[in-house]
Amino acid sequence: MFLRVFCFCIVHIFILHSTIFWYIIENMKVVVKRSRRRTISIKILNSGEVQVNCPLRYSDNQVNKILEEKEEWIQKGIAKVQQRYSEHKEFYNYSKIMFLGTTYEIKYVENNIQIGDYLIPYRKGSSAQNVIKKWLLKMAKSLILPRISHLSEYCDLRYKSTKIISARKKWGSCNSEKEIRLNFRMIMLSQSCIDYVCIHELCHLKYMNHSKYFWSLVQKHLSNYRQIKKEISQNNFVLDLF
Repeated sequence: MFLRVFCFCIVHIFILHSTIFWYIIENMKVVVKRSRRRTISIKILNSGEVQVNCPLRYSDNQVNKILEEKEEWIQKGIAKVQQRYSEHKEFYNYSKIMFLGTTYEIKYVENNIQIGDYLIPYRKGSSAQNVIKKWLLKMAKSLILPRISHLSEYCDLRYKSTKIISARKKWGSCNSEKEIRLNFRMIMLSQSCIDYVCIHELCHLKYMNHSKYFWSLVQKHLSNYRQIKKEISQNNFVLDLF
């Protein structure tokens, strides 16, 4: 059976009333995190691991039963992650990177990391991934924030504040306080995709939903938004990086 456990409780850690167990199940690693939460959730991590978040009261048998019920979904999720990694392996191993929609090879030149025409200071022994992430954050702040300010004026949609953040699931968000948050990974997308995300969030200032009125407003300011949405969807793997 799928849930035959070959190695149980390899690691047991207590962190602020939270317990973490590692299972090896049919050649797959399952991480079970118990905490004071009320609900249970299952996630397929980018590493291919299965992460279960559940209340402290859930027994091992209860967790196993839930995993068994979700076996088909888990298998499909793992296959999807593996396929995404296979299709974009050079990005996941950080030998290549996208910047403003163009793919560049990451090169190491003397004491610098070279991305296109950009040279980023780098000390051997330090984390190249962290160095590039800090550079991307810097570029996102210097390029995306002025862009959304311009689009706000152009669309006549005024926000209270905007901020560059690091999120894993969303390109951007807008709340009822008219605060807009934009993912720094947007800087890896093309300019048209960046504009779409900005306009999408700006339109939420008027409609806090995805009604036909919302999409009509998006189309008013970006007539080819459907085509751009497809391009963004093809590059959603970027949200996994850094």
